Amino acid sequence: MTSSPSISATPDLSVIIPVYNRGELVHYTLESVRRASAGLQVEVMVVDDGSERPVADDIARLGYARELRVIRQANQGLLFARLTGLAAATGRHVLFLDSDDLISSEKLRTQVAVMDQGGYDLSYTDTARVSLTGKYDDLEIHPDTPTRSTTDAADFFINVQPAPHSPVFRTGYLREVVSRAFFPPSPLYNSVAEIWFYHNAAPRPARVVHVPGVHTIVGSHGDVRLTSHWERLAVASLAVMEAFARSVPATRENTPVRTYVGEKAFRSWRRLPRDFHPDYDRRLLQLWQQLVPPPRSPASLGGGAFQLTARVLGSAAAGRLFRRWQNGRWADIQTMPPDKFSALLGTLPPA
Repeated sequence: MTSSPSISATPDLSVIIPVYNRGELVHYTLESVRRASAGLQVEVMVVDDGSERPVADDIARLGYARELRVIRQANQGLLFARLTGLAAATGRHVLFLDSDDLISSEKLRTQVAVMDQGGYDLSYTDTARVSLTGKYDDLEIHPDTPTRSTTDAADFFINVQPAPHSPVFRTGYLREVVSRAFFPPSPLYNSVAEIWFYHNAAPRPARVVHVPGVHTIVGSHGDVRLTSHWERLAVASLAVMEAFARSVPATRENTPVRTYVGEKAFRSWRRLPRDFHPDYDRRLLQLWQQLVPPPRSPASLGGGAFQLTARVLGSAAAGRLFRRWQNGRWADIQTMPPDKFSALLGTLPPA
């Protein structure tokens, strides 16, 4: 997918698309990349993560085979498929797309231009939603609320945490993050692959820029997504945060990013169902206590009413009180039975 007359030049950007058993659905993603590649040298790599039927067969039938590379590997999960693509990429910049993600026709040109002009390590954009049904030209895009702008790397990676296909990274920067990761990749993190990258990148300096405009499009469809079971995401997120707490030293330089992670753990704990799994409940609150040094201000943990209550009762007691008032029961929203959740939580290292 290139409009450049020179095929020997270093590509402006590598687009990495892991695929597992979605050979038909990926045509929306590939079409969006084709339209966004005009004016750039773009390398497109599909990483077939051990699909039951080789994705290359579907791509050939869809008519995209000559425009991209397919790398087939044994099934290892999303995080490892992205790492395979990153290792093989030859572009100056890199973008991760899932097989149900779309991008605007201006995304690649806009973000690459901004990054080249300002020497940024990464750029990110605003998002939208689309239902992946029917013809590509008939898709209806529904913009989300604009993404908050920040230039602080730790704030971006921990608090903003955009959709995984929002950031375009400078390839050398991202490879440095991976080669110096504070904690290694693990199958435990596959369902939240992007936040493994984010938590390893957050303690390191980076030049970050927000590029306004709806250029990142999340697709919805009838197939099962990794995000279909929020409890699975919750366990994987806990695994990442606990690995971060064990691995990122408690130095003065790391205090801000450790505080961000601890406060995010507390806010996540506040959103849990009021009767959620007690061990998960304990471990998430423990992260806040471990990562945020006292005195612990409630200012970043909730609104005015919560902050007032926290100053009287303490943040943890206020959080329990507000959860009883505001949050529903686990049974009303659960997507897996408690015994299966307990078994999943049991796969994590001890807290």
